[in-house]
Amino acid sequence: MELVKLTIDTFETKTEVDFSSFNNHLNYLYEKENNNIIVNGLTYALYGVCEILIKEAKLVFKIEDQLHTLHRYYSLQTSKLDFDDYHEEEAQNKLDALLKMNYPQFLHQHIMPSSFIYHWLQSKDKEESIRSYLSTKQINTNEVPMIQKQINETMWFLILFKDYQETCTYINKNRSYLPIYENELGKMELSLHEKKKKVLREIELVTQLDDMEKEAAIRKQKQETIDMRRIGLNELASLYDEYLLSQDHLFDLEQEYSHAVYLYASENDDYTRLYHHYMNQMAGILAKDLKENTPCPVCGSLNHPHPCKIEGKEVSRNLLSRKETILEKARSNMEKKRLERTKYLEYHQSLIDKIIEKKEELHITEDISKEMFIRELSVLNTDYLSHYKKDKKLIDEIGYLHKLEKHLPVLKQDYQEILLTLQETENEYKELKTKIENAQKHCEEIEKKVPFIKHVDETFIETKKRECLSNQKILSLLQKQTIPQTEDINSFIELWLQYSNKMLIEVTKQNVSLILKDQTLYLQNEPLLHYDPSIISLCTCILSYSLSSITSRSDYLIIDQSLQYKTSPYHASLIEYLSHEDHFHKIYITDAIMTMNYYHHA
Repeated sequence: MELVKLTIDTFETKTEVDFSSFNNHLNYLYEKENNNIIVNGLTYALYGVCEILIKEAKLVFKIEDQLHTLHRYYSLQTSKLDFDDYHEEEAQNKLDALLKMNYPQFLHQHIMPSSFIYHWLQSKDKEESIRSYLSTKQINTNEVPMIQKQINETMWFLILFKDYQETCTYINKNRSYLPIYENELGKMELSLHEKKKKVLREIELVTQLDDMEKEAAIRKQKQETIDMRRIGLNELASLYDEYLLSQDHLFDLEQEYSHAVYLYASENDDYTRLYHHYMNQMAGILAKDLKENTPCPVCGSLNHPHPCKIEGKEVSRNLLSRKETILEKARSNMEKKRLERTKYLEYHQSLIDKIIEKKEELHITEDISKEMFIRELSVLNTDYLSHYKKDKKLIDEIGYLHKLEKHLPVLKQDYQEILLTLQETENEYKELKTKIENAQKHCEEIEKKVPFIKHVDETFIETKKRECLSNQKILSLLQKQTIPQTEDINSFIELWLQYSNKMLIEVTKQNVSLILKDQTLYLQNEPLLHYDPSIISLCTCILSYSLSSITSRSDYLIIDQSLQYKTSPYHASLIEYLSHEDHFHKIYITDAIMTMNYYHHA
């Protein structure tokens, strides 16, 4: 048999041993309490027999590479067994057929008989003790069923009381949490309600964002229109101011041109008059020499009825030339002024055209005036200020909504987290409430089965445990009783001592030996029981291991509480020997007080 996993549940602790994790030849199984819980767990799981109080045990093991699982427990005042797919009596029959060994045989095959050797050393008839030990045929007694029934009933009551006690403790401990849960749920629901309102409010506000951005775009366009009209009016005002200045300048040019024309006309009259006077003067000079029938030098006429006479003051050629120069200057000045006026008139006309074009562009039909500009600009300024305030408010609101839009996923996440926490807390509350209600029902059912159970105290329970433990030990003793063998066993004892002495020499590194003489075991001619406890313990271990090696050929051996005297100078060498001795495939040492040094050594 190969052990895989063992789980033992007592009233105090739950022990689990994973044998598959042990890869060494020699392994330590650490026990919290010095009560051989592992050995008792194995015997209870396999045979329903133990010397401690065990509520249930589960064992997984292999035989010929086939994995098997068994579960032994108490229910309804009986000990139940589940083995693979079998139950109750059928399960026990299948298990016995598979194991092919009874309770005493299992102990001989797998448990080193330390306690037997301890009692054997003190027995008076050592040969009879060995005969009884070597026998594996159990003695059937009528007491076994009765004791088993008492054990089952007591264990059922103890387990029921333990269950009742734990359930009552659970109810008393957790009932006080219900108001805390209810208060916390109320706070969370209120917080969730407020968070939901905030989320919905922000969602409602964020949904207005598109409309507000469209409105902002329209208002921006209107503001740009106002700005463009303001710029247009400013440009028109500039053109109008330039037009007014141009008109004044044009008036000045007209005045200058008119004056130049007047001066030219005056000078021209003077020159013409002086020129005619000069020409008359020249004609008078010619007329002085005219004679009848003599050709005129000018026209060639022979008759001279009216000859020109010189009148007035004489005009010289130089004077006429000076007047001609003055006239030319006046004419040039007049032409210059005319050109200036004409050119500026074109510029003035271009201003008028621009003003007309700008008026059409601005859709202005009335005449341009200072009052018109004041009125238009006043309206524009009023519109501008009104739009500016509304636009600023709208832009601020849009900015706030954008922040809300970014914050909204976080707010939703917070809401979901609170909702999830609320749901989890509600589930925990409902689950706890249901468990408490079920626990109360369970307690009521137990009280119906055992009405006096609520009045039971610890003293009564401890008494019941002692009674049950006493019955367990009695049952174990009865199950260990076998029919002694009748054949001579001296040769067996001789072989056993030879094996033991060989092991003793190897462990102590001394030439020492054990000798059985007159029902007394000697060590070097001195009764073994006269030695100090560490030597007695060493010899007990060696005799036990030797006996197991001779009588058993099994996969594993469990050494229980046989190496308790750690002060023995031979303890380390004994461990060293066991770690290399290959009679058993694996050796397990159960120890509740082993030191870390020995653990590391193992």
